[in-house]
Amino acid sequence: SPYPSSAINKDHGTFIAGIALYGDTCEEHDWIGHSGIKLFDATVVPDTSKEGLEEDELIHNIQEAITANQTDVKIWNISISITHPVKDNRFSDFALALDDLQDRFNILICKSTGNCDNFLHGKPKGRIYEGADSVRSLVVGSLAHKKGLHDISDIDNPSPFTRIGPGPEFIIKPEVSHYGGNAGIFPNGKLSTTGVTSFTAKGNLATDCGTSFSTPRIASLATGLYQKLDSEFDPLLLKALIIHSASYSKNLKIPETERSKQLGFGVPKNIQEILFNDPYEVTLILRETLYKGHFIDIMDFPMPQGLIRDGLYTGQVIATLVYEPILDATQGPEYCQSNIDIKFGSYDEKASRDISKPTILNPVGHAGAQNLLVDTMYSRTKMRSNQDSFALKERLLIKYADKYYPVKKYAVDFNDMSDTNKHKYLTQEKLWYLQLKGLYRNHTEQKAAFESRNLSQELCLVMTIRDPEKQVAVYDAVTQALDLNNFWHDNIRLTSEVSVSV
Repeated sequence: SPYPSSAINKDHGTFIAGIALYGDTCEEHDWIGHSGIKLFDATVVPDTSKEGLEEDELIHNIQEAITANQTDVKIWNISISITHPVKDNRFSDFALALDDLQDRFNILICKSTGNCDNFLHGKPKGRIYEGADSVRSLVVGSLAHKKGLHDISDIDNPSPFTRIGPGPEFIIKPEVSHYGGNAGIFPNGKLSTTGVTSFTAKGNLATDCGTSFSTPRIASLATGLYQKLDSEFDPLLLKALIIHSASYSKNLKIPETERSKQLGFGVPKNIQEILFNDPYEVTLILRETLYKGHFIDIMDFPMPQGLIRDGLYTGQVIATLVYEPILDATQGPEYCQSNIDIKFGSYDEKASRDISKPTILNPVGHAGAQNLLVDTMYSRTKMRSNQDSFALKERLLIKYADKYYPVKKYAVDFNDMSDTNKHKYLTQEKLWYLQLKGLYRNHTEQKAAFESRNLSQELCLVMTIRDPEKQVAVYDAVTQALDLNNFWHDNIRLTSEVSVSV
C-alpha cells in the first residue's frame, strides 16, 4: 500500500474479503460453491475522511499494485468507483486503464457498477459509473436477496441502489449480477437497508449493502472456476463460462427490455452447475484465434437427430460469444475496432461456390441457409403466451445488429418458432451449420496494413443444446456425432482433488 496504516480504513475491504471467502456460509446458500480461495490485499484508497484521492492517483495506485503482483494474482476485485456516470459516446480514462492492464498482464478484473441513491428522491436509477465501462472487465450489478418491511425491491430483483447500463455505444454493462442487498425508505424519510452479511475489521458479523458486495461473489466464482480447470489461466474462458451460465429469476418483475440494462445476463450458477451437464444437454466450447480474412464455418454441426419429433427438430439452444475486440483509445466512440458475427442454423444442401469472387472465401456453401438466432424467426404470440422456466429465466433474442458488442448471448427454444418457419427450417432432412466471421473498422485495417501486421481476435464460444423434455440423451448423441464427423474434441479437464484424513 502507498499509505501508512494510520491513513487506512479497513472496514470496506474487510467486508469485501469476508464475502469473497465466506459469503456462502454467511448467507447459508450455495451461491458460489468454491472450496477455499487465497486473497491478496492491495490498499489503493486511503481513509477518505482523512485525505482526498484524485482519479489519476487512484489509477496509478491500481496500476502499481497489479503490475507488482500480476504473476501470482490473476483475478482482481475492484469495488471502487470514480463517481461520474459514463457517457454515451466515449469510454472513460479509468476504463481504458483497466483494459490496458488486462491486455498487458492476462488478468481478469471484476468491477462493480457503482451505487446510486436516486431512489431516495423518487428518481430513476443512474447510469453505471466510470470504470464500469471497461470492455475487458466483468462488470457486476446487484440484486436483492431479502426484502425487509420498508425495502423497495422484491427478492431476486435489481437492488434499488444498483447503477444500470448500457455502457458507451450501447455495450451491455453490467454483464452479470449477484446479491448485494436491498434498501428502502422509512416513514420518516430516512434510508432503510437490508444488507448482506460479512465481517467488520474487528472480526464481528455485520450487514451492509452495495454493489461493492455483489462483486466479490463473482470474483470468487471466477477464482473457484480457475482452480477447478486443469489449464492455464484464460480470462476469456472464465468470462464466457460465467456469462453463459447466467439467467434471470422467475420472480423478476422488470420488463424484458430492461433486463440486460439492469442485471446484464443475470445471475450465474455455482461452480458445480457451471462445470457439469445433465445427460439431456451438451455444452460445447470453441476457443480460437480468428485471423482477418479467415472464418469458422462448421457445415456438419452435430445437431442430435433424437431431437426430431413429428418430423421437426425441437430443442433449446443457448450460445454465448465472448471475444476480445481490438481496442484503440484514439478513436473515441469507436474504441472497439473489431467485431465477430455468429450465425447458427439449418440449410438444405452443400453447394459449390465461385471463390474467384472477392467476397467468397469458402468453395463450399450452404444452399437455403437460415440463421436461427434472429428474432424474426420466432412468433411473438407464442413467446408472450409461453411462461415456462426457459421463457422466464433464459430466453434471449437481443438485436445486436451491426453494433460492436464484445459479448453476445442468444437463448432460443425452437418451440417458439412460428409454424411457418418451423416447416421451412426445422424439417428432419435439414443440415446444420455454425459460422463465425470477423469484421474490422477501416482505421484498424489501414493501420495494420501500414505496420505490415496481421489482425486477429481471441474468441470463446460456449454453446448448449438441450432437450427440455428430458427424454433424449443429448450429451451422448452429440459426442457420437462429433466422432462420426471426425471432429477433434475433448472433455474439459478438471483438477483432481485429494482428500486427506487427519
